[in-house]
Amino acid sequence: MDSGNDNQSMDTLQKNLYQWTKLDLELKELNKKCSDIRKKKDILQSRICPIIQSEKLEDNIFSIPSLQTNVLIKEQKSSESLSYKFLEEKLNDYFDTPEKTGLLIQYLKDNRKAETTYVLKSNFLKEE
Repeated sequence: MDSGNDNQSMDTLQKNLYQWTKLDLELKELNKKCSDIRKKKDILQSRICPIIQSEKLEDNIFSIPSLQTNVLIKEQKSSESLSYKFLEEKLNDYFDTPEKTGLLIQYLKDNRKAETTYVLKSNFLKEE
């Protein structure tokens, strides 16, 4: 083996790891900012919606010309997640025996498609 190629490969690996780590840090910062913005937005929404409803303004479109945006209130429905706990509860209601439920849940668990991949994980060192 050519030791020059080995050094070049290691240099490339080191540069790529450095770039990946910088991007990982940047992404963590952006995700934190997004989370903070989302929380502030949710707080404002929880203040705004009740006022719109109490004033019977649900059919209005609120124009914000300086932001070139219209805002309106919409009803949104959300369902609980389709977890194994949920499935077990509802299948127990449906089937006449918990054994059938257990067998079906186990069948579903055993037959899920699984895929193995390799990913990089960062472990940030704490400064002392």
